[in-house]
Amino acid sequence: MKEATSEFKFVDGEAQVFEVSIVVKDLEQTMEQWRRLFGWEPYIVQDMPLPRFELHGKPASGARMKFACYHAGPIRFEIVEAAGGDSVYSEFLEQRGVGVQHIGIRVADHDKEVAELNRRGVEVLQHLNFPPANLKMSYLDTYDVAGVSFELVQSPTVPLEDA
Repeated sequence: MKEATSEFKFVDGEAQVFEVSIVVKDLEQTMEQWRRLFGWEPYIVQDMPLPRFELHGKPASGARMKFACYHAGPIRFEIVEAAGGDSVYSEFLEQRGVGVQHIGIRVADHDKEVAELNRRGVEVLQHLNFPPANLKMSYLDTYDVAGVSFELVQSPTVPLEDA
């Protein structure tokens, strides 16, 4: 029998699950419902335009998202409202409705992981490279095999609001 290990690997390298992200129609309403139901607060809330990114391999801009994060130990719950423009969030809401859109995984070598997954037939839905923050992130098209997208993030500071 294989010995259990606490080390988590994604494809080829070191990895850490840090986030479960749920896309909703109304951020404020959802936050209030979660406060009432679970007593979850404080939230870290941000309303931000997405910088230039790639959506299905093509340059994109003009998208906006509002999100709130609640930390539950080493994992955070991220509630996302697609607040304008085309993005993986607006597509998810339109195609699937409210639900878990992605699981965020911090990886040591984003480019290596994405290249290996591409080789295995996994496509990137949305990609963002933000050099000033040394941040690379990609949402993978893993809905058919996992029912959810995996987000690969390479960043010196994850969760990102600590940056």
